[in-house]
Amino acid sequence: MHQSVVRAVCISLLLICTACQTAPQSEVEQRLFNPDQIGVRWGLVVTDMDGNELIALKPDDRFTPASNVKIITTMAAYENLDALIATQAWSGTQVLIEHDLANEHPSLILQGGGDAMLQDHAECEQSCLADLADQVAALGFAEFSGVIGDDTVFPFERWGPGWSLEDIQFSYGTAVSALSVNDNLVGIDIAPASNRGALAEITWQAGDAYLTVQNELVTVAADVPTDFGIERQPGTKTVRIYGTLAEDAAPIQFNLAVDSPAEYAALRFKRLLEARGMKVGTIGTRHRPLDLADLPPDPELEIARPVMAADTASPSAGLPATPITETLHRISKESQNLHAEILLRRLGHIHGTGSRAHGVRLLETFLSDAGLPEQAYALHGGSGMSTYNRVTPRGMVQLLTFASQQDWFEDWLADQPIGGVDGTLERRFIGTPLEGKVFAKTGTLRGVNALSGVMIANSGQQLLFSIFANDRPATSRSAIAEMDAALVEIAARY
Repeated sequence: MHQSVVRAVCISLLLICTACQTAPQSEVEQRLFNPDQIGVRWGLVVTDMDGNELIALKPDDRFTPASNVKIITTMAAYENLDALIATQAWSGTQVLIEHDLANEHPSLILQGGGDAMLQDHAECEQSCLADLADQVAALGFAEFSGVIGDDTVFPFERWGPGWSLEDIQFSYGTAVSALSVNDNLVGIDIAPASNRGALAEITWQAGDAYLTVQNELVTVAADVPTDFGIERQPGTKTVRIYGTLAEDAAPIQFNLAVDSPAEYAALRFKRLLEARGMKVGTIGTRHRPLDLADLPPDPELEIARPVMAADTASPSAGLPATPITETLHRISKESQNLHAEILLRRLGHIHGTGSRAHGVRLLETFLSDAGLPEQAYALHGGSGMSTYNRVTPRGMVQLLTFASQQDWFEDWLADQPIGGVDGTLERRFIGTPLEGKVFAKTGTLRGVNALSGVMIANSGQQLLFSIFANDRPATSRSAIAEMDAALVEIAARY
């Protein structure tokens, strides 16, 4: 065959193959870029399980990942699972009795070890603060001068850099502490008053009375829209609830964040002790201020333990920590921010002091070992709450590819929400070919939607993907519909 003919045939085949590769991406882009989402910045990478790219849209642009950061945190935890399990011995909750010559009666030190699952709800079955109160009651003391909530296992860093002011007053932005109970939340019930013009009925849920309510919520006629706001400034204990509530409105339940978790835990423990017949004085807190040693790079440090005087305090009661695998499961399925940040600090205890910075350093080392270039990420926490976090779609899929080759990958994947089935994907992909076939972590912040993980295409092929929608205008709706439609299109093509 003449050389020019061979060349023409090769060029034709190349153009055909290129068209085959670009056609799916073109269809996907049509799903993403539409008049309803003008201004949204999209990023997307899809590969096979070996990391061969099938679709790449702005693959190396840096995006705010929101809760996709939890992918990194939980994978790093699985990679370091043996080291985390080794910390179980001290990461539970314990009570110490501290004698002080200035007080006639001893004080109780309620010391947290970083167990994110501690609770005292009536239905509690594991890691129950009530069990700890029973142990103290069995010691035979009738009176204590007070309860001190001690969270010195971690340095005192309640929030991370880049957390939004409007977020930290609500359930998803609660303060971080080594001593946390009931996810550091208080529940409030709101119902219309029996008469128009009267203030709504606002009550705390059982045991949650901790803050002061400034009630400015007025009951109005049924044909007037319900429209109300909730405001609590950080560092204050006053919650302002204002606006209008229709007289026929259904009762509303709302969770608010606690920004002094150690104090809140001490208060709840005091109430439990008093319910068991003991007299308890005041409550207080004990923190460990941030120190230069909490900021890497540092020489190798021993695990920082709570500083207690051996001659005045002795352990008297304790609860073992909840198995770390249960925490990992909840972080992924429910996108639990507090638990992710506590996990970050526990990771920071492996080679450091339990600080946020030492935890972030471990994540960065993990990503480097996974082969990601430095420009593929910038991390400032473990949950995704920070608006300073950045990742690239290609970097996230590189991480997924690395993870898929590790012994722990199937355990990690089993923790992820399943489309149309459970977790944060329970209501997505229902009735589509991807129902039950997407295993991925969601991500949501103001102006941000994200989803990364594994999906099973219509052909049965497994694909790795990472998709981000950033810079969504304030007037635009969520980009989830376009995101999910694009993934359904990809599944159909492959």
